[in-house]
Amino acid sequence: MWSFAFHRLVPGLLSLSLASGAFAQATAAHGGVTVDGVVFDKEVQVAGSTLRLNGAGLRTKFVFKVYAAGLYLATPARTPADIYAAKGPKRLKVSFVRETDATTLGKTMSQVMSDNLPREQFGKCIPGLVKLGELFSEKKKMGVGEMFTVDEIQAKATVISINNKVVAEISEPEFFACLMYNYFGERPADANLKAALLGGT
Repeated sequence: MWSFAFHRLVPGLLSLSLASGAFAQATAAHGGVTVDGVVFDKEVQVAGSTLRLNGAGLRTKFVFKVYAAGLYLATPARTPADIYAAKGPKRLKVSFVRETDATTLGKTMSQVMSDNLPREQFGKCIPGLVKLGELFSEKKKMGVGEMFTVDEIQAKATVISINNKVVAEISEPEFFACLMYNYFGERPADANLKAALLGGT
């Protein structure tokens, strides 16, 4: 009897978990948006420019919540092409809601970018990916509540910060766009997160 009840319960739990990921659990908060307990301010300052939250959502893997992410731009973007063409500074903020092996995270991001980028374009991003991989390897784990940001700043290319401390500047001008393919490519890491970052629900 327990076995029968358990097998009927599991599909329901899976459906509920997937639905939570699809809706990204994004709710309005005073001065920002909250995604699974992570608050994303409506506006941030990057390199002297005011950027506005374009969208925020939850990255899930199978039925597990991994991190909340928010994208900040100077002007709204509703398609990946809008993001790639946008001028001025940009910011991606990622905050973890589950302890995550940082080395595996870096490898997964590199693989998704490789799957989405033409070989020639991906080749230009390899030095930056190597640096990103080294940072994650040194960090080893991203704990619950820890975060990183990736800023595209024209004068400095891409600036990476972990827990609000700048840890690297990647000079290759293509790197930020390459990283965006992890989220906005034809085969993104998470299709629901892609929609949420583009301002969907």
